[in-house]
Amino acid sequence: MTSKNRRDFLRTTAHAAGSATALSMLPLGIRNALAIPANNKTGSIRDVEHIVVLMQENRSFDHYFGTLKGVRGFGDTRAINLPNGKPVWHQPGVGGVGEVLPFRPTAPNLGLQFLQDLPHDWPTTHGAWNGGRNDQWVPNKGTTTMAYLTRDDIPFHYQLADSFTICDAYHCSLMGATDPNRYYMWTGWVGNDGSGGGPVVDNSELGYGWSTYPEVLQAAGISWKIYQDIGTGLDANGSWGWTQNPYIGN
Repeated sequence: MTSKNRRDFLRTTAHAAGSATALSMLPLGIRNALAIPANNKTGSIRDVEHIVVLMQENRSFDHYFGTLKGVRGFGDTRAINLPNGKPVWHQPGVGGVGEVLPFRPTAPNLGLQFLQDLPHDWPTTHGAWNGGRNDQWVPNKGTTTMAYLTRDDIPFHYQLADSFTICDAYHCSLMGATDPNRYYMWTGWVGNDGSGGGPVVDNSELGYGWSTYPEVLQAAGISWKIYQDIGTGLDANGSWGWTQNPYIGN
């Protein structure tokens, strides 16, 4: 379905459901986005004017969208089985005692809560993966690794998914820490062949010697821009934006 047809479909569906309900229930930002006519001059990729990349971390696809209708998520009929024959959702507890199934935490206003920040380094992630057995997530990451949110908790995210396009089966580029995955986003590489200071598997931030996508864009005469919350300052004195305040900063 083309962008133009998708917009027409959504508008038609909204009118069929009652113009005072479907569209008006969407946040203003989404309504404004849907109202923008698609740039369909050539019908090709040349019509793309802007690409915006937003990278988050510490949250899996299923943590946000495992219950969204139409995605693989928790309804995945092709999910792997554990060595004990049970579906991968039945994660063994610490020491192999009991099991932890996917669960929605009971905290009030869950979408506004700061859920536990799970370990996300090379050792714990590979320990959870366990050579492809995928049966050591709770011992390595804690029980919160099986927690998830629903539409009631993050309605804006679900409205975005409903209004536009969502792709499931997303995974991190490297089963490890933050920085290597950010380097994949910016460069598609972490120095796997040992050149340029790689391979990078941790957050050492030593400075590395391969080209980035912004440099390639710059050389091609294509503009680019980084949007960053300044936090406590974007310099060494400000710890590059880091702050203990969870609402601001990097």
